[in-house]
Amino acid sequence: MPVTADSRVELHPLHFKDEGAGQWIVGRTDTGEFVEVPAEAAAFLRALAGGADLGGACERVQGEHGVDIDAASFVDDLVGLGFVARLDGVGVGEPPPPTSLRWLRPEHVRWLFRWPLLAAVYLFVLAGVVAAARRGDPIPGFRAYFVTDSQSVNLAWNTAMVLTAIAIHEFWHLAAARADGVHARFGLGTRLQVLVAETTVSGLWGAPRRVRFRVYLAGVTSDLVIIAGCSLAIDACAPSGFALRSLHALTLGLLLSIAQQFALYMRTDMYFVLQELLGCKNLYADSWQYVRYVAQKAAAVSGRPRPLNPLDEVPFRERRSIRIYSWLMVLGSFASVALFLFYEGPILLHLFIKAGRQAFDGVTSGDGVRIADGITVFAVEGTLQVLFLRLFIAKHAPKLRAALDRRSNRRE
Repeated sequence: MPVTADSRVELHPLHFKDEGAGQWIVGRTDTGEFVEVPAEAAAFLRALAGGADLGGACERVQGEHGVDIDAASFVDDLVGLGFVARLDGVGVGEPPPPTSLRWLRPEHVRWLFRWPLLAAVYLFVLAGVVAAARRGDPIPGFRAYFVTDSQSVNLAWNTAMVLTAIAIHEFWHLAAARADGVHARFGLGTRLQVLVAETTVSGLWGAPRRVRFRVYLAGVTSDLVIIAGCSLAIDACAPSGFALRSLHALTLGLLLSIAQQFALYMRTDMYFVLQELLGCKNLYADSWQYVRYVAQKAAAVSGRPRPLNPLDEVPFRERRSIRIYSWLMVLGSFASVALFLFYEGPILLHLFIKAGRQAFDGVTSGDGVRIADGITVFAVEGTLQVLFLRLFIAKHAPKLRAALDRRSNRRE
């Protein structure tokens, strides 16, 4: 729909945050779409949000900042960002995805994040660490994974325990966001070759810094509480056999999960903590753009114009962090993919081959236990791998098609 000087523009509810130095962060908390704009653009948006027409909004900007705005072009950009709800009375765009657990209200969970209770949580975690240190087993060995003699039971039981802990981990991300009224929803995604559960906290850009830290750290804190609970349960109840081995296996699984959060070359919980500490707005995306620029610059043919350095558009204080992080991201990504190709992939392939042989042998010999073992491996790991492939293709196929289209257009 064309935008003219007489168009009537109705915006979705927008959040405005003054970043200082004449810059504002503006965006929708329900979709997570935020942009940084100059003060005159923020004034224009505030005028539209207050009910002014395009002419009135332009007059306000002229009066406050002494500059003219190309209103029609700017509104076209706003439509692309999803900020416009109606244009000349006609609805624009798609509704945002609904938040998860809509019944959970801020007052239900806000009290859980007050300092007296947080102090109690940290003391509980410390007590669990002390108990494990006194027993001399703060970190279980790899054999803790093997809860029973049956490999299929080990796989199914460990998967069930870790998935339950992951669900709790993600719930606390959402609860920490909901405590401050921030829009959040559950989902699944991929990081390189890894299938992950994730909580999309779309409105976090507009939240205070302390709230952002609270949301980022809520999941790891949940993991530490469960680990401490396992440790204290071993001391208090003195379990044995399957129960004891299960507590050790869950502890091991969660410690490995926490270690993965420190894979800072991916957008893990601790990556977002690092980004916040460095004061960067989009460390991962800016670093990838810089990596692509360096690669294009190295491959540039003599006589052709050199690519533009994307760091020229980034605040000066962020540039050093982006340069350093870009190396960490490239090296970490290569290491992660190499680990999959030389270790995780072959192990997974061997697991499926062995499970297939076991199921086949069970069929030929009439051994139901062996059949169940083989089928369980395929059911658990096969489901996870198929889910990963579907999400990976859905995530990357549009980018691949766009790259192929650009290449085709250049040839023409």
